[in-house]
Amino acid sequence: MSDYVRSLLTEAQEQTLVDAITQAELQTSGEIRIHLEKTTGNTSAQQRAKQWFGKLEMHKTAEKNGVLFYLAIEDRTLALWAGEGINEKVPTNFWQEIIDLMISEFKVQHFSEGLIAGVEKTGQALGKFFPRQDDDIDELSNEISKG
Repeated sequence: MSDYVRSLLTEAQEQTLVDAITQAELQTSGEIRIHLEKTTGNTSAQQRAKQWFGKLEMHKTAEKNGVLFYLAIEDRTLALWAGEGINEKVPTNFWQEIIDLMISEFKVQHFSEGLIAGVEKTGQALGKFFPRQDDDIDELSNEISKG
């Protein structure tokens, strides 16, 4: 595992995050992913989140209801990118509320707790707008991707 990822999360914390994603997705047909990378390079966190959303094929979910949590560790930046199906339904300030919640934990060095809080809040909201159906399948991996 890359040193930059381990500077943020232990293996146990990473598994706890995967478990949190799995639990959140039990409430919804929505798909949640986390992507970590060292730096955004010469672009914004929002643009990198959009690029990774495409690379991870999150736009291919049946209901266009994927959400990507993107963090550039060395840059200390984060962004959320959601499918068009979600953005049509959530309130305008919804994503900023999740970012603010996460940042409040990050400021006190609680990185996994901040990510878990964001994942849980996202799962709850997706459950209202995209409730899980009996025939729901997990369309995307819950593993944390790294670039």
